[in-house]
Amino acid sequence: MDYALPDWPETFWIDTHCHLYMEPFQDDLPEVLSRAQHQGVKVFVVPGIDLETSRAAIELSERYPAVFAAVGIHPNYATRWGNNSLQELRALSTHPKVVAIGEIGLDYFRDYAPPDLQKTILKAQLELAGERNLPVILHQRNSFDDLRAILQVWGQTIGASSTSITPPRGVFHAFDGSPDDLNWATQHGFYVGLAGAITYRPHERIQPLIQPLLWDRVVLETDSPYLTPIPHRGKRNEPAYVPLIAEKISAISNIPLPTLANMTSMNAIRLFNLPSSWSLH
Repeated sequence: MDYALPDWPETFWIDTHCHLYMEPFQDDLPEVLSRAQHQGVKVFVVPGIDLETSRAAIELSERYPAVFAAVGIHPNYATRWGNNSLQELRALSTHPKVVAIGEIGLDYFRDYAPPDLQKTILKAQLELAGERNLPVILHQRNSFDDLRAILQVWGQTIGASSTSITPPRGVFHAFDGSPDDLNWATQHGFYVGLAGAITYRPHERIQPLIQPLLWDRVVLETDSPYLTPIPHRGKRNEPAYVPLIAEKISAISNIPLPTLANMTSMNAIRLFNLPSSWSLH
């Protein structure tokens, strides 16, 4: 099946975070991508969670023109960090279809890696992002205060560099923080990724996040195969479900779906520096 990039329609979606190399997609990835494109989801950003999956993300980007990769080591896999990990990530990051460093961050919810080790590898990967002038894809669970402190130091460091990364500096993937966290993130050059969890979170928890959003800082994602939105919760998530996430956002924000599609897609193009010829204008 030919997955050459189409002529862009007036309205399309971008899934900014989907793990398409994972086992649940091994048997039917072409069909998964076809369903997504049928639903108007035209571009896919695939972040790695360790060196092996970072390489797998790049391989997918070579097979499918609409797929782009990010490379990084997730905090839950911090124990896989070795003496050569940074050097290998640096080499992978030079691939022309790598658009970010990620998925990286801190996770104090799971006890998979010591916090000090998580912080060490996060700082190393942030430095790599600054060196390569690439945005970061950030994961955080129960760790926002420590993550914010590290990002503030990083922001000061890259701001003083002659080759510094300029905003947008990255995205808080599957954002689920407080309104104060949201305000800090957007005011410091970061975007927020909204995922399927907003379709099953209580309305009173979602409304305070959606209403004050700076809409030029919002992108959409599925986190496939995780965070499956209603009405498919309990089953495998896939990029074709981006419009379901958008429908919930549209209902809360009163932003029409075509406007939301154009806005979030343009944000993703800007965030990941995707080819300008794909712009809606």
